[in-house]
Amino acid sequence: MRKSGRNDPCPCGSGKKYKRCCLDRDRSGPATTREERASALSRLTQFAEERLGLEEDVAYEEFYGRWEDRVDELDDDWTQLSDAAFDMWFLFDYRMDAGGRVVDLFLAGDPPLGAGERAYLEQLRGTAMRLYEIVDLSPGASVDLRDVLTGTRVRVHERLGSRSFTRHMHVAARVVDRGPSGQSEIESGLLQIPELIRPSVVSQLADQCADHHRERPEAEEVEFFEEMAPFFHEVWMTCLFEPPVPDLKNTDGDDLLLTRMRFDVIDRAGLEGALDRSADLERDDDGRAVWHWSSGPNSKGEEVALGLIRIDGDTLNVECNSAPRAERARAMLEALARDAVRHRSTTHENLTATLRDQFRARGPGRPSPGGPPAGAEAEEIPRELQEALVLDQLGRHYRGWIDEPVPALRDRTPRDAARDRALRPKVIELIEGLEGLYERALKEGEPAYDPSWMWSELELDHRGDASHPPPLLHERMAVAVPGIGPLCRRAAGRFRRRPGFDAAAGIVTADDIGADLEIQRFLRETRLETESSANQMGAEASTPLLPYVLEMTGFELHHRKTFWVDEALAYMLSRTKPDVNGRDLRVPFPSFALVFTDRCALSLAEALLSADQGCPLAGQILRVASVHVTEEHSESHRGLRIAFGLDALGVDPPHLVIHRVPLPDEAPVERSLDQLAPPMEVEPPVADANPLRGLLQLTLNAILYATSAGVEPLLRQSPLQARGRRVEAAPAIFTSESVFFLPGAIEISTVRRIQELERIPSGRSIACRFMVRGHWRRPPASWKDQRIRWIKPHWKGPDIAAVIERTYKLKPPD
Repeated sequence: MRKSGRNDPCPCGSGKKYKRCCLDRDRSGPATTREERASALSRLTQFAEERLGLEEDVAYEEFYGRWEDRVDELDDDWTQLSDAAFDMWFLFDYRMDAGGRVVDLFLAGDPPLGAGERAYLEQLRGTAMRLYEIVDLSPGASVDLRDVLTGTRVRVHERLGSRSFTRHMHVAARVVDRGPSGQSEIESGLLQIPELIRPSVVSQLADQCADHHRERPEAEEVEFFEEMAPFFHEVWMTCLFEPPVPDLKNTDGDDLLLTRMRFDVIDRAGLEGALDRSADLERDDDGRAVWHWSSGPNSKGEEVALGLIRIDGDTLNVECNSAPRAERARAMLEALARDAVRHRSTTHENLTATLRDQFRARGPGRPSPGGPPAGAEAEEIPRELQEALVLDQLGRHYRGWIDEPVPALRDRTPRDAARDRALRPKVIELIEGLEGLYERALKEGEPAYDPSWMWSELELDHRGDASHPPPLLHERMAVAVPGIGPLCRRAAGRFRRRPGFDAAAGIVTADDIGADLEIQRFLRETRLETESSANQMGAEASTPLLPYVLEMTGFELHHRKTFWVDEALAYMLSRTKPDVNGRDLRVPFPSFALVFTDRCALSLAEALLSADQGCPLAGQILRVASVHVTEEHSESHRGLRIAFGLDALGVDPPHLVIHRVPLPDEAPVERSLDQLAPPMEVEPPVADANPLRGLLQLTLNAILYATSAGVEPLLRQSPLQARGRRVEAAPAIFTSESVFFLPGAIEISTVRRIQELERIPSGRSIACRFMVRGHWRRPPASWKDQRIRWIKPHWKGPDIAAVIERTYKLKPPD
């Protein structure tokens, strides 16, 4: 990477200028090198082993407590974490009988230490293990931590953990102000606190802290935390050996015990007739040999499922979730069918024990194993269909959840509790927990439901909107690969000066790049350097530079024209079908870029990358999508090359996903989408969850909108280009480019109402009756302006707010 200039954004990601942040620290160099750190720890450890063996034995018993005899059961990874946590506590926190600490006794002997070694040990003397919440991540670079008790925030340099952690995870860790990187760092011995027990751990920690200050008001804060490492370790070990899985029971109060019974079918016709005649059984609507056993509606009007009965050839299979229900099912079947069936076997699986075993196998912080759980049927379901079904179900659940009483909110609904100042922090905590589940699902390549819509829905969105996009693909690559930016600018200048260059249609092709000697020499000469840089960034060394050079050079050729799409507009365009023919889709420039920073587009991109677990950005939360669009022509067809540059704004460079969309003049654009991302056909229908189709549809609609009649993009200058005034550092780092802002043509309040309508149970049917969805319309032949027009969504029935309120059946406040 190139050296940062004084006025550049600081590489640490603080949002400040380099000269006001890390410049002085970088000038003086790190206080301690990695070698000096290792040497200092080695000398201190050797001193403790030689001089303080008895004290270490006593400390060991105190630290491990009831788990001392089971330490050998830990696998290698957990043993290393446990040993590191103990070593750091014993060396730097543990108070010996004489009152001193190991590090104090060691330094008092004036050992022959170098300046860096001594500085490292003296710095660690003032630290202790604390409980932190991870509030933000910059993959491959840093982690933002918030002290759970004090609220103090710190950004730590962390290369590996910043890729595997998720936001809102809680960790017990020791942080030094200045590690070998010259920045704050997490020391060894980090312990993750599982979400399931996090509230009780935070509560206990707060109570112990209050007791400590009450008993020792004159003591410094760090003295309390010096005593907490054994507490955190005890919690962590308990999660490994006795996972805190609650006892699961069904609605009858029985322990959940998955019970499967098998019967031999003697008379199938007689059996089916007997099952069909039973008032307690309901056959599947499609006529399959499957019956649902239920007890009828409960007090909430919901059916209580008791079991599932299925005929497979000559076998009758019955599944219930408890042993008593299985006994009732057997008695019922033998009374109904009599001699038509004969019992063969009964098996049980304790779901609580199974969950506990799975939790223990996974452990706090370890990813869950991929693939179906043991004993699951290997049913081949396409990923797209599985994701659509799961997300549809989760969507229905959470649409109802925000308006249902939640015990954790004192039986108030999240919508109601969000208006209560006392309960609002708990609502925020619940949504943050859902965001953590979303990130973990992305990292594990599973269907992931993005709950970010809840922030605005409940009017809790405190993050605000950026006034300008973050750095774009070409800027990020110019930092990651020194020299590539000027190279592409020079190449674009040469192509622009070629005889016959057409400014209205000229583009850069792969053949042009292959024939350019400077580009080919650059690619050859920098390949090894690029691979080394990629290794430092954690990216795959095999990432080819050629596609980036092609996109960046074409972008430079037409002077970096960029359209930034408004959040509300992106949402509505994502729900508009590109119901036009190829000839209707015209580009504003032969090569240009669209920029999306809204969660609608970014969650689609996150789902797309999650399916490719080999991608360095798979499972990361993305910050910006730079979409390069190039119109390509040949003798037989016209089409678009669409390159999605997806970026988490960490150390990894943007990830390119490139697709070509053919645009035959008289063929529907949707036909091209069907070829690239075929829609699902399933009954009953569910919302299409194919992220590629969603991104392509959004991109094509944004192009149509940018070139449609009545749209006037607003030129926005970058804050970094402001003249005549001092630009203060902002939390977000902006692109240095000016952009054409595409504002929404619909009021944000209406967008919110439409989003709300989509989330209520009968919203789809109401929308079909009363709302005209966004669509494209050609002007009459007599009009002078023949550009296509976007007809924004509009309401044609009764007031939308009144309809939603009636649908919610809102109750007056208590």
